[in-house]
Amino acid sequence: MDTLDAIEKLAQQARREQTPTFNVASRILCRIGPQEETFSFVGLELFASLSAVAASVVGYFSVGVLRSLTSPLMQFFTPLQEARLW
Repeated sequence: MDTLDAIEKLAQQARREQTPTFNVASRILCRIGPQEETFSFVGLELFASLSAVAASVVGYFSVGVLRSLTSPLMQFFTPLQEARLW
């Protein structure tokens, strides 16, 4: 119980202790303020735009192909019907 009492005493001391306060906001704003943006999103935006256009084109053609098939799901299973299991 001595260990438990010692921990209780330390907890009581910690509760009574006042926390020091520091005002660092002005120093942080001085460091952050003059920095300029060094990274440009132009390359990423161009890549995203081209990817969206490519996905739209592929989607357009795939919808046309799926409409021309009589049974789209049977096209996936046709090779399996010809394969021998035994």
